[in-house]
Order: sequence, then C-alpha cells, then structure tokens
Amino acid sequence: MAQQSTATSLLASFATLKGLSDEKKYKSPYQVLQEFIGYIVISESLHSFTAIEMKGLLNEHFSFQIPEAVIRTAAKNMNGVVLNNNTYSISADLIGQSSVFEEKKTEAYEYSISLLDNISQYISNRLPGDPINKNTVLSELIRFLVDDQPALTNRYYELISEYIIKNENNESFQDGLNRIREGSVLYIGLSHNINEIGSISKPLRLYLCTEILFSLVGYNGVVFQQFAKDFYDQVKLANTGTHKKVYLYYFSETKKEIDEFFAVAEAIVDGKVHQWLDKPAMKAITDGCKTSADVAVKESDFFTRLRTSFGITEDPHESYYDEMHFSSNLEGEEFEDENDSDQDKKRKRETRLKLISHINKLREGAHYRFELDAEHLMVTNSQSTLMMSKEQTDIIKAEEGVDYICGFAVSLERITSILWYKLGSGFSTGGYPASISALLKARAVLSFSVAKKANQAFAEVRDQYKEGLINNDQVVARIITLRNKPTLPEELKGDDIEEVMNFSPEYLSRFEEQFRANQKSLKERDELIKSIKESTFITISERDAIIESQQEEIQEKNDENAVLRGELEVFRLREAAKLKRKTKRNNILRFIWSIAWKVLVLISISVLAVYLENKYEVTIIRYILSIVDTIGVLITLWIALKKDKNKYFGGKEDDSNKQDTSKHENK
Repeated sequence: MAQQSTATSLLASFATLKGLSDEKKYKSPYQVLQEFIGYIVISESLHSFTAIEMKGLLNEHFSFQIPEAVIRTAAKNMNGVVLNNNTYSISADLIGQSSVFEEKKTEAYEYSISLLDNISQYISNRLPGDPINKNTVLSELIRFLVDDQPALTNRYYELISEYIIKNENNESFQDGLNRIREGSVLYIGLSHNINEIGSISKPLRLYLCTEILFSLVGYNGVVFQQFAKDFYDQVKLANTGTHKKVYLYYFSETKKEIDEFFAVAEAIVDGKVHQWLDKPAMKAITDGCKTSADVAVKESDFFTRLRTSFGITEDPHESYYDEMHFSSNLEGEEFEDENDSDQDKKRKRETRLKLISHINKLREGAHYRFELDAEHLMVTNSQSTLMMSKEQTDIIKAEEGVDYICGFAVSLERITSILWYKLGSGFSTGGYPASISALLKARAVLSFSVAKKANQAFAEVRDQYKEGLINNDQVVARIITLRNKPTLPEELKGDDIEEVMNFSPEYLSRFEEQFRANQKSLKERDELIKSIKESTFITISERDAIIESQQEEIQEKNDENAVLRGELEVFRLREAAKLKRKTKRNNILRFIWSIAWKVLVLISISVLAVYLENKYEVTIIRYILSIVDTIGVLITLWIALKKDKNKYFGGKEDDSNKQDTSKHENK
C-alpha cells in the first residue's frame, strides 16, 4: 500500500492517531506524527524531503492537512533525519517503522472499510430501489464523525445517525466510532499548530446564541445540557489563572429573540396561543406556570442565572453602525430572493447576517487562520448560521486569494474540542468531552431532525384542514401522532428509531382508524368518569347531610350545657351568699365571746381581790387589784375595738375563713 488514496484513509488515519496516542511511549503529538512521516519515508523510499513536500505526502497518504511549522518541529527531532538548507536528509538505516504503528494502521483501515460497507448496506435497505452512491455516503460519514461544517445536502446524514443509534448496544462498533472522533480531536491540535498546551495566550470573547444559552440551563434536555456543561467546564479551566482569558456574551439581537420566545410562552400560558407541538424549550418554560406572571419570573431567573452561575452578560458594544465600522460591514451582501414571501425566514436570515457582521466588525475586518487567534467568535448549533458563516468566509478567501481562514461562527462541539486540547493534553488520561460520543451526537442530530420534520408535517396538516381535505378527527389523530414523537436526544432509542423518523402521509394516516376506533372507548370512558363524578357527588352530599345533622345535635348539646353552666353559676352564687351570711353570724358570736371572756376574767380578778381584802383585811391588795382591773379593762377595750373588730368585721377575712370559703366553692 504505497499510497492510500481511498477516502477511507481519513477515518483510518484518525483512528490510527488515537490508537498511537493511547500508547505510553508517545509523550507528545509530534512523536506520533513522526511515525506517520516515517511510514511515508519507507513506503516512498525517500532519501530527502522538504516540509512542503511532506505536507503534500501526508495529505496523499492520510488526508492530513498539517501546517509546515508542525512538520518541521516533528522532523527535526526524528532519529536519522538531518536538516540542511531547508531539506531533510535521511539515513535510511536509522529509519525504522514501528510495529505498533503497522498494527494500529491495519486495524483502523479494516474497521473503516467494514464501517462504510455496513452503513451503505443499511441505507440501501432503508431506500429500496434508490441507487446508493458510496462516495456520498463516505463523505457524509466523514462529516458526521470528523468535520462539523455544514453542507448544502444531507442525503444520508440522518440514516447514518439512525444506524449508529440502532447499534447503540454494540460496544465494539461504538468504540471504533469514538476512536475516530477522538483521533479527530487530536488532529485539531496538530492542524492548528497548538504546541503550547495548558493555557490560552490571548483573550477570547465568545458570543453565545439562543440555543446554547437554553441548553446551559437545561431547557433542551439532558444531552444538550451535558454538551453545554462540557464547554463551560473548559471555559472555567481557561479562567483559573490570575487573568481571565475567555469572556462569554450574547448579542442584543439574541436577547430580543429570547424575549420574544418568552412572550410566546406567556401567551400560551394565558390561553391566547395554543401550543400544538411541544418544543422542548417551550415546554420547559411553560411547565409549572399558571399565569404569564409566572413566565415573567422564570425569564428573570433565566437571565439572572446566566449572569451569576455562568458569568454570561449582554454584549457591551452598542455602536456597530458607527462610521468606523463601515469598511467591516457585511450586511447587505446576501442575495435577496424577490419571490420569497416568508417574512419570518427573511428576518431570520437578516439577523444571522447581522450577527456575523458584528463579529467581523469586532475583529476590525482582520482574518485569522485559527479560532483561538480570532479573539471574537460566535458559538452556535444552528446549521443555517454556520452555513452563512462558511459562505462569507468563502467569499473572503476568493477575494483575497487565501486557502484557509477560520469562520465567524463555530459549533459548540468544535470550540469545546479546541479548548479541551489547548487546556489539557491530548495525550493525558483525562476523559474526552461528552460531545465526542458518536452515539450522543447521533441522538442530537436526529432530535433536531424530528423537531424540524414535525413542524413541517404539522404545517401540511393545518393547510390540508383549511382546504377541507381532512376532517376534525383526522386532524386530531395526526396532531396526537406528531406530539407523541420524541424530541429530546435522550428519548431516542434504537429499537424504534425507524418508526420515530417516519413522517410519511401513510404513517400519519394509519393511526386515524385506530383513533376512530378509540372514540367509542373514549366516550365510554367519559361516561364512566361522569357517572363516577355523579356517584361521588351523591356520596359527598349524603356525608355532608350526616355531618350537618351531627352538627345540629352538637349544637343542642352545647345549648344544654350552657343552661346547666348558668344554673350551676346561680347555685354557686347562692351557696356563696349563704356561706357569707353564716360566716358573718359566726364572726359576731366570736366577737362577743372574745369580749365576754375578757370581762369574765376581770370580774374574776375583782371578786378575788374583794375576797382577799375581806379575809386578810389588807387594803393594799385592793389597790393593786384595782390598778390591774383598770389596766385589764383598757386592754380589753382596745383589743375588742381594734383587733377583734378588724378580725371579725374587717375588709379581709382571716385565713381560716378564706380556706373554708375556698373549700366550699371547690365543692
């Protein structure tokens, strides 16, 4: 195999590149490139070569487009190669071909040929009677696995994605696809001459489009959110140093587009607009919203999250139409189709061109070969925007006679891969971004296709209904069929992928009979629900009547208890009054007794004094006793009028009386 000219060489070359990078003996991409150069030297029996010559030979053998600077860096360190006057002389006895290289290359070519044959056979089975162009199949397979640049025609692109999803459980098949895709990322590093790995040397400002912003917050499903997260992880890694290197913005035109999207969501929630088809982002926004105010809150939260969680802000530039930008303006150069009556499509084209023109103005009309040097890039997954960017770069290349310049817009997958290679090492053990997975990319491709075809099919159904070609039941049946189509990448599975991708009139109409047959079941269901509701209403009414009667009984008991409490209160007051009268009588008796016994004591003392005087005829005793009686009378009167009166007739009852009263009341 002196010269591999088949188109499968590119796929096999990337798989070989990946296979070699997995070997621990290679520490840099230049060492791997040396193996490719050594193969060419031996197979072509070269004794010398220049960097320009080797560039052409690498393209012929492996479909590589490697810059001369990269080739010079790799060749100058090769064993047996000596540079003299820009020519590399070769000592053939020192050039040896690695057995590992031969093994990886042979394995890669066998897989690539088998892959092309199997996919071509699948496409042939899916398109019976349609001659299959293998070169076209291979071209689109390469574009799917390697190059994300848009194309004017995608004849087999969806079928290739179908085949990949149908073989989602074939590990060896999926591993082979991913080796090709991982090798293509490593190739980006070589083709972009990324020799300084670990940091970005100059600031890079990225302007994100609507679908990327929606994916970041999860509006487009799990898979697209993972793609966006992988991209943002690379941005964070780039900004870990002392100086920020990657800045994220969105244009004011993008802000307007998002505002309009949320405005439609508000109209849907308020019932002003009917959402016939469930677009993932619209469904994510409207779910959980009861009024337009809820949607407005969600929109405010959306922009707040972009700013606080991801550091994404609106483009600060406002003067894109100043005189200083006239020479960099690209607007107005698009071909206008006078027969184009679709104003919405025309407006979208104008917006896309305006954003591309903004990027050119920010670059001040300068052109760059590599994306990391461009300083300003738009990031989008819109194929129409990427196509318009390609058209503009093709015009510039033709006008200025250059072979390659980077575009104004780049896909999320490509910028993620470029940043991943630049910030990490393609030869490290770290994992690749999720977007490298061929299976996830196939699901993403088909989810776009399902949404697009569903919208087209709905437009056709709507037009047929307006023209009276189909009736109400047919419209409902077809809309239900379209709404049941999975639109998120994670919902697409290999078992029914062919049916999911079928939007033919026959497919849509075949459910109409089933729908009509179900009308009877639906009617029976509605009647059953109605009877259940009525039965439930009766049961609830009976229960309410019982509860009401129980409440009346409870009220009666409460009234009776109130009467009893009133009678009890009257009895308590009556008993308290009786106790008060009894206590008063007792106090009077105690007061009288308290005076009486004191008087009796004095009388007794007086009688004793008289007795002693008469018996002993001593007068002094009488005087003593008279003094004692006088003092006793005074003390008695004081106690009676002060202490006993207060004790038995004062405002405060004594403790014993209080206790008696308290005990009585408790009883």
